[in-house]
Amino acid sequence: MRSAILTKDGFEIDDMPTPTIGDDDVLIQTIACGVCSGDVFVYQNRAEMSATYSRLGHEASGKVVAVGPSVTTLQLGDTVTSLASPAYADYFVDKAAHLVKLPPTIDPKFALGEAVACCVHAGNRFGIQPGDSVAVVGCGFMGLVCLQLAKYQGADFICAIDPLAERREMGHRFGADVSYHPDEMDSAAMLAAHSEFDVVIEAAGSQSAVDLCSDLVKEHGRIILVGYHQSNQGMRTVKMQQWNYKAIDVVNGHVRRLGEKVAAMAQGMALMQAGHIQTEPMVTLYNFADIEQAFQNLAGGTTGLFKAILQMETS
Repeated sequence: MRSAILTKDGFEIDDMPTPTIGDDDVLIQTIACGVCSGDVFVYQNRAEMSATYSRLGHEASGKVVAVGPSVTTLQLGDTVTSLASPAYADYFVDKAAHLVKLPPTIDPKFALGEAVACCVHAGNRFGIQPGDSVAVVGCGFMGLVCLQLAKYQGADFICAIDPLAERREMGHRFGADVSYHPDEMDSAAMLAAHSEFDVVIEAAGSQSAVDLCSDLVKEHGRIILVGYHQSNQGMRTVKMQQWNYKAIDVVNGHVRRLGEKVAAMAQGMALMQAGHIQTEPMVTLYNFADIEQAFQNLAGGTTGLFKAILQMETS
């Protein structure tokens, strides 16, 4: 099978044996795999990281082509979405218990089970009450899925904040009432226009985003941190006096418990099926052979590129 290998010079596609499966495993023929911002970070630092992280990809969906003898929940031909890695390859393996079967109404190219699961798990901790005002700081893929969840949960007013015009426009498409460029509308101006926010969702992964969230959240409000803070080795500073004075809740919206993540993936697929989460408008499809170009475009900040998905071309 083909598998993408990250080297210090970029991605190469090599031929590798198709993986074998155990009693409770499932072999999946990959249909598509999304590119996580964490993988882009590894790519950007590949000179140091490629020796450890040479095979990547964990946002895959595909077709079941073999099942272990203990598997009773899936059968050949089912389409599933997964948390498994590495999945930048023609085939990957996952435990049956970690897979979610897709209904016919969800195109596996756009399922993005792992990425959606992260947002949904965080969304279950937003604490949004009907009528709340919500600010979303950072409107990339994760931020925009979180924005849709906030709308679904009953937020009465949503403010989308991002320096890129196309991301702000997409925020409006998904239900934002207003949007701002953070360098053109500072926190004082936003507060003068809208007062403080009940819930502020940080999805940018930067120091400036954390600072802005701290300014925008109301007393006894809530900040949800879902951004990936990779730069500066993840080091950030906060104004603890400000946080203490406001008596806010600060929630790390990431999930590490596998069972909870699988449950959130199933919940996310149900929300997609019901139309409450849309991913397709944010997707740019690349052929698997063009993986290097996809990563170059993501690393370079290509205009209009929210989420890259590698789609397999199989005979």
